[in-house]
Amino acid sequence: MSTFPTPPVRPRELFGWAMFDFANSSYTTVVVTVAFSVFFTTLVVPGGRGDWYWGVGLFASNGLTVLLSPVVGAIGDGAGRKKQLLFLTYAFCVGGTAALYFTGPGGVVLALALFVISNVAFSLGENLSSAFLPEISTPQNIGRISGLGWGLGYFGGLGSLLLIRPLLAGGFTADNLPALRRVWVLTALFFLVAALPTFLFLRERAPRGPRRSPLAYARLGFERLAETARSVGRFSQLARFLTVFFLFSCGLTSVIAFSGVYAANTIGFTGDELIFLFLVLQLAAAGGAFLFGVLEDRIGARRTIQVALVLWVTVCAGAYLAQTKAAFWGVAMAAGLGIGSLQSSSRAMVGLFSPVTKSGEFFGFWGLAGKGAYALGPLAFGAISGASGSQRVAILLTGLFFLAGLAGMWTIDETRGRAEAEAWNADRAKGAAA
Repeated sequence: MSTFPTPPVRPRELFGWAMFDFANSSYTTVVVTVAFSVFFTTLVVPGGRGDWYWGVGLFASNGLTVLLSPVVGAIGDGAGRKKQLLFLTYAFCVGGTAALYFTGPGGVVLALALFVISNVAFSLGENLSSAFLPEISTPQNIGRISGLGWGLGYFGGLGSLLLIRPLLAGGFTADNLPALRRVWVLTALFFLVAALPTFLFLRERAPRGPRRSPLAYARLGFERLAETARSVGRFSQLARFLTVFFLFSCGLTSVIAFSGVYAANTIGFTGDELIFLFLVLQLAAAGGAFLFGVLEDRIGARRTIQVALVLWVTVCAGAYLAQTKAAFWGVAMAAGLGIGSLQSSSRAMVGLFSPVTKSGEFFGFWGLAGKGAYALGPLAFGAISGASGSQRVAILLTGLFFLAGLAGMWTIDETRGRAEAEAWNADRAKGAAA
């Protein structure tokens, strides 16, 4: 898919790229899903308002990501500095995560500020890393390569959970606060070390632009966005898919954000049981990413996403009905398969629809849609849970997002979307030759 005149992609570069998924999964697993979410809602926020403030934190961080993603991606493309920007987001996420050590009961403002900083940095880094996908893959293997990265990411989540599990044995209590504070430092160190192969092996293939001032870089980003706005008709399928992606991501992000809280508060999982649940979920999600990546290269991204969405509708109904831990385990296994498959296949579809010279920008729009959903979905879940007094009602209504996404996927023409990206690449190649 790449049009840049560079040596072929070697296995070590694929490994380096996939290792960023492995590394940053420690953040999303420990901070967003399993540990800090429960720590924040049960210990940091007083008065039973944890769900609401957690929804606010997610809304704020993902709202900022929505504003920044397309511009940062456009700057990376125009300046040929996606890798440098990726390193900058990595540094901020690692530093913000380590600083969570200083949070504790009653420190709502500090905890929210550090979470917002680290989550924005994580999200922008996820976009920039994914923007390399069109450069290191072909239409014939993009599903497997995306699945490789996403699947390896779940093993990163698994490794980080094993690392912190002894510190969570004392539960989310004030007496265990010293151990809980060390969880965030260990998570930051895991991310710091595991991402090093990315910066050692991953190539920056785009031509390097001249150095500019921060203001000039921002102007460059907005100029490229203006060009895209004028050419939006040439990418009709990508625009349509990102709209559908936003719909079903509202459901997916709600489940990810509140799964640990739901298992603990509604089903009654203890701290140690919660860790074991997510250890197994990482394996199920990795399997879903790998298997559905192979399936995608055979039946196409659209059909693969539709299968995953049917699975998610079933998961929401099952979570609503589950009354025991044993029943919830079955639902959780299905959810694990669904998380890995839906996220990996969605990323691959954006890669198929993205011209390589605009991959950073278009994956910025992917991030805009995904993080916009992360701003709205969990906020809606928290509001429904608070208004109804039932997380079961909230999870059931979350299934409507997946149903809307399933209906929307019937409007996507995968062949046309690929042709639109190839036509843009061909036009740019002719312009360069002239």
